[in-house]
Amino acid sequence: MQRRRHKTKRENSNTGAAVLLILFLAVILLFINAALKPVIMNMAESYGKMSVAKAVTESVSELFEDDEIGYSDLVKLTFSDSGFVTAVEYNSAEINRIKLSLSESLVSNLEKLRASKIKIPIGSVTGNAYLSGRGLSLRLRIMQSSVPVIEVISLFESEGINTVLHRIIIRITVQTEAYLPPRSVSFTLTQDFVIAQTIIVGDIPSGYADIG
Repeated sequence: MQRRRHKTKRENSNTGAAVLLILFLAVILLFINAALKPVIMNMAESYGKMSVAKAVTESVSELFEDDEIGYSDLVKLTFSDSGFVTAVEYNSAEINRIKLSLSESLVSNLEKLRASKIKIPIGSVTGNAYLSGRGLSLRLRIMQSSVPVIEVISLFESEGINTVLHRIIIRITVQTEAYLPPRSVSFTLTQDFVIAQTIIVGDIPSGYADIG
């Protein structure tokens, strides 16, 4: 009878110690979670931006690798008798075709990104160079918030006396959400790509219509 009482006391003591240990670990985890929350979400945003930027760059590269497009395919210059550019006209049909093809490729690549899981090593969150890239990984999901916005911009820049650099730029804006359960962070990524350019002799032509 005496042994049973001692045994029961030990069991109760062990149970109490286990409960205290669990409570202690829970408090520590809550403290770590609160302390690292801003760091983790900043890391999630950084990884998310890198992943989206890669998907956007791949879409642009794929389009212009498969379809060689030159300056003359997009722009028609009109010259004066003295050889100066007097007017700039844009090939709207070709520009719209490029925007449509790029939009389809972007949606496809971003959809693949949404279906994949991006890993953030726990060690990278600590900021310690030795621990960076090590340890268990947090699973990050990227979700597209809206349809990508694609703009084609005509930009003139003076390059010196009587010379102007004319660039055709594609500007892509993607609104995205990085989801790291149970939290999420929204961000907007904007990237510019020069798709065609040429040097024009003379001042900025007065006779041109903006692409937009």
